Amino acid sequence: MTRRLILTFSLAGWLAGLAVSANAVELEKIAGRTIEIKERDFEKVLAVDGRELHTNAIIFLDDIYAFDGTVVVVGTSSVGGNACEGSPFVLSFPEKGAPRIDGPLDSCTPVSHAVEGSTLLFSTASVPGRDTERWQWSVDRGMTPLAPVAFQPDEARGWSNLRERTFTHPSDAFNNAEIAASFKMVLGSDFTQFQQLMAGVGSGQFKGDDFVGTACRPHACLDEAGLIYLSSSDRRAYAAWKPHGERIAVFPAPVTEWPEKARAELKEWAKQWP
Repeated sequence: MTRRLILTFSLAGWLAGLAVSANAVELEKIAGRTIEIKERDFEKVLAVDGRELHTNAIIFLDDIYAFDGTVVVVGTSSVGGNACEGSPFVLSFPEKGAPRIDGPLDSCTPVSHAVEGSTLLFSTASVPGRDTERWQWSVDRGMTPLAPVAFQPDEARGWSNLRERTFTHPSDAFNNAEIAASFKMVLGSDFTQFQQLMAGVGSGQFKGDDFVGTACRPHACLDEAGLIYLSSSDRRAYAAWKPHGERIAVFPAPVTEWPEKARAELKEWAKQWP
């Protein structure tokens, strides 16, 4: 039988037993073992019964589970900064043998996890233009990569959903099957690359009934960026793309085909590249 221990109770037990010193934080014993997260040379060191298992700038312990006789702790490890999200690892305590650690996973994007039968399933978010990466953890095999799942827009959503005004990022538009199809029609062979770009650093807002969104390549916003404009009244999608080292391209072209409000947004956005 697989059962999940209640995190609130577990953390309460840990906090009651915290012993904080200048170079270590000792937690309550788990499965008869003592877990420490020590600080050394500006890094954290994860140790079990004094044996060091992992080192990184930031280490957290997040969730506790029990799979039959094996207690499992899911944690997060990070190099710090904002270049990448923290990556999960699994610390397990078999009834016989030494504690084991699997991971951290080699992923720069956020990874969530869920119990699936007698295993843990780890996966990245479903993001337009990016496959969902997946891994499965089991007591016997540890962490095993699974086949990625290609992103698919929501077929139940279309132009009429634009009136809900729920979009906050340009990637939201590509999660809407009907609107994504409109972009594919105007972008042609550039659709896949542009969709990936618009899942980057960006934001969007409604101006009246229309939606305007911009995004760029992380840490290189002046090198490569894009703009989308969704016209609610005529249900048409407009896109502008500034590739690295090239001039801005518009879809559809020429820009005279764009409505006046869309041209005004494009003109303001293009001021970044005089």
